[in-house]
Amino acid sequence: MSAEDELAIRSLVARYCDAVCRRDGAAWIATWAPDCRWDLGGGRVTQGRDATLELWTTATAKYPWVAQVAPTGLVDVQDDTATGSWYVLELNRLGDGTGALHLGHYDDRYTRTPEGWLIAERRFALVYRGALDPGTVVPLLPR
Repeated sequence: MSAEDELAIRSLVARYCDAVCRRDGAAWIATWAPDCRWDLGGGRVTQGRDATLELWTTATAKYPWVAQVAPTGLVDVQDDTATGSWYVLELNRLGDGTGALHLGHYDDRYTRTPEGWLIAERRFALVYRGALDPGTVVPLLPR
């Protein structure tokens, strides 16, 4: 695995999260391969960019804003394909003004294309979903 390929895939995941935060559907779907497959969980599975973008648009519509980060991930490149595993944290604001926290896990498969690395398949598993109180003060951890 080359460091260049790993960095390109990490950049791809960062662009994905950035597009989620900015609610930029065009930038978000540009991270996916044309024949992509997305399993968002709960029986919500898509095939192809059009269906994937439609599901993303529907899924994010209930949140006035979303902040998503994928701070840790592992990447394994084998020639023109790769796999990745990422923990993802989402902070969401609901329509009623309350907040929600989602902690999940992505299992990915990537493909090298003439345009660069793209997501071929992404499977999401929810680890935790719960209330988020943005006014709560979290104490510092002891050193």
